[in-house]
Amino acid sequence: MLEDVPTDQDMVALRARVAANVSALRARSGRSLADLSMAAGIGKSTLHAIEAGDANPGIETLWALARALGVPFGHLLDPPGPPIRVLRAGQGPVAVSEDESMRAHLLASIAHGVRVELYDLDLREGPARDAEPHGDGTVEHVLVTSGRLVVGPVGGMEELGPGDLITFPADVAHRYEATEPGTRAVLLLEYA
Repeated sequence: MLEDVPTDQDMVALRARVAANVSALRARSGRSLADLSMAAGIGKSTLHAIEAGDANPGIETLWALARALGVPFGHLLDPPGPPIRVLRAGQGPVAVSEDESMRAHLLASIAHGVRVELYDLDLREGPARDAEPHGDGTVEHVLVTSGRLVVGPVGGMEELGPGDLITFPADVAHRYEATEPGTRAVLLLEYA
């Protein structure tokens, strides 16, 4: 006999966690609802209801989803937090542009379905730095932290100040141009 019966509030919280975790894991794997439902042997409408937080999936369904996603069962219920990693300012591998107008400090590199790299950019005021197109589907997210930066695809560049963010396709020619001394930005590269 089961003695610890979850309350309605417990079940609502669990449904919300499972919904968010399954949805995020499916997105990271790059699978559609139809693909994952077929791999797990459950109905597409059932998977949709789970991701919407409208279903109370049983252990068997959760095991099937975990197997299909290639993750431990617990990741669906409450994934572990990421390990703590501290990278002090100025640390990490550095790549410098040929004309030394830009220094990119690699802050993180993550691979979950897509590869993601995080850089701290230190840009010298002066001539623009032209960047060749990256691979198909690559996206750049640039957040200016100080100074002013004109950045984006050639023909679609924007001027940004501190706190401004631009997201653009980086599989086309693009350009960086610092217009003030002390221009810094955070770059998140998302490879398809």
